[in-house]
Amino acid sequence: MAVHSLGRGVGRLLGSLRGHLGQPVRPPCGVSAPRRAASGPPGSAPAAAAAAQPGSYQALSLLAAQEPAAFWGPLARDTLVWDSPYHTVWDCDFSSGKIGWFLGGQLNVSVNCLDQHVQKSPESVALIWERDEPGTEVRITYSPWLQTRCGP
Repeated sequence: MAVHSLGRGVGRLLGSLRGHLGQPVRPPCGVSAPRRAASGPPGSAPAAAAAAQPGSYQALSLLAAQEPAAFWGPLARDTLVWDSPYHTVWDCDFSSGKIGWFLGGQLNVSVNCLDQHVQKSPESVALIWERDEPGTEVRITYSPWLQTRCGP
């Protein structure tokens, strides 16, 4: 669930970072952009950002777009299991096509997608296989899936 949510968040973040005709919407990493005062007519992006409640979807979305390291760093640190911790959340220069996330970090997909969930809730549904025949599906919980993957 957390990995799925993280994946959707990455898609939203990348979509929000695309500028007009592929131009970057923020300066290269390491260069601070001047903060604009929240102004504009009600309903405009700056006015909406100023009205966002801390912790709301709108405020979190704004933080993810404006300060990716401040948003994604704690989320990745607290949600994922790292074999080797990252030293830099992101190092990006969209004008040159340089994109780097969680530099120095190493993950094991199986641990993050399966092992940690089987320990927390082994009887939760891990996979729903929707067959070609309408109304037939197979629900596999984490525990048997882990046994199938690892053997007896």
